[in-house]
Amino acid sequence: MHDTFLEQFQSFNPPWWLSNAHAQTVYASLFKRTPLPPYRRELINLPDGDVIAADWLDGDESRPLFVLIHGMEGDSNSRYTRLLMNEAARKGWTGVVLNMRSCGGLLNKKPTFYHAGFYQDIQYFMDQALPERMPGRQIYIAGVSLGGSQLVHYLAKGQPSADLKAAVLISAPLDLRGSADYMESGLNRLYIYKFRRTLLQKYRAKSALIDNPIFEQKLARAKNFWDLDGAATAPMHGFEDAADYYHKMSAKNVLPEITKPTLYLASRDDPFIPPDSMPERIGEIPALLTEHGGHVGFIDHSGESWMVPTVFQYFENF
Repeated sequence: MHDTFLEQFQSFNPPWWLSNAHAQTVYASLFKRTPLPPYRRELINLPDGDVIAADWLDGDESRPLFVLIHGMEGDSNSRYTRLLMNEAARKGWTGVVLNMRSCGGLLNKKPTFYHAGFYQDIQYFMDQALPERMPGRQIYIAGVSLGGSQLVHYLAKGQPSADLKAAVLISAPLDLRGSADYMESGLNRLYIYKFRRTLLQKYRAKSALIDNPIFEQKLARAKNFWDLDGAATAPMHGFEDAADYYHKMSAKNVLPEITKPTLYLASRDDPFIPPDSMPERIGEIPALLTEHGGHVGFIDHSGESWMVPTVFQYFENF
């Protein structure tokens, strides 16, 4: 794919009042008015005995299916999720948000949760569940933030069918250690408290199942991602420590193995991702990088999302 391919996309220029990365990030996630799509919930029983929720948006059976993997502690109710699903609805597509374990208001049955390299639920849904119910349906998929990292692992390690035509990685961290270090600086470190609060609620709700009060105690004291992942994510999912988790699960390790058409979309001022971890191109994967936009922000002069039409415009090439 030639670099001229990216010339088809309109450049992103934020309004003056949203030129700051944190303003873009916070406005898009907390204040952007976005209607809730008319979801239909399905509980999916997984091969290991756990359960997740899939929130469906019914569309024209002759039109494509759009699969969305949300970010850390997000779900089908997140504003970026609503925006993308509403666009799918406008096009008459069928859509589905695959909520991660413990997300979407449904606590899972197992002690474990999810992490940046956990792709097995995506693999089960895409490689086993979908072909049985929607054989031959044209499929497009996007992953946002940590969900983008999971999607990288699936695309590289799973067995995507010919029905999957293209993928988009939105504001996805490619180097977990780099992002953890980057988020210790300035205002970036404030985001940790949001994640810590919701994770603590889940740990407390599942305390009897997890049966390890040390996890909760360390998590309650977490002041950065090194603390958070060292306290719970790493030990709970079989890693030696946060450094081991970051080393083994960083998406950059497997990104070159992706063969499906894939676009990496991010902003160079993303407070979650160091700019030096955003290459202009990764093998055959083009990177559409903006100067502004924050983390999953990309709100333009009209107050609308530049990201959403850009994602679907990319899909239309395939």
